[in-house]
Amino acid sequence: MTLIVKRMVAGSQLTAAAATYYTSPAVTKATIKSAALVNTTAGAVLCTVYLVPSGGAAGATNTVISGKSLAAGETYTCPEIINQVLEAGGMIQALGLNVTLIVSGAEIV
Repeated sequence: MTLIVKRMVAGSQLTAAAATYYTSPAVTKATIKSAALVNTTAGAVLCTVYLVPSGGAAGATNTVISGKSLAAGETYTCPEIINQVLEAGGMIQALGLNVTLIVSGAEIV
């Protein structure tokens, strides 16, 4: 068993629709150790984060942050997803127009 500590999402700007920002590789489990949503826009933005199982789609059953309003210039550290585990093929999906998502964690191979 090998543990690989890494930046899972290097700093991606979210879109208005749910999109995938990280997928756990085959035969790998991933654990989220830190995450942040950063609103660098001039207005409030609603953000939603999903932890989607392999083969699944973003929806109510895998929503972990729902419609979180981030004020202009606000950073939110996402305690809801810290220490969550993604099985092989599991995904971090999110939405929140022009908000930056950064996630670090570990992959266990």
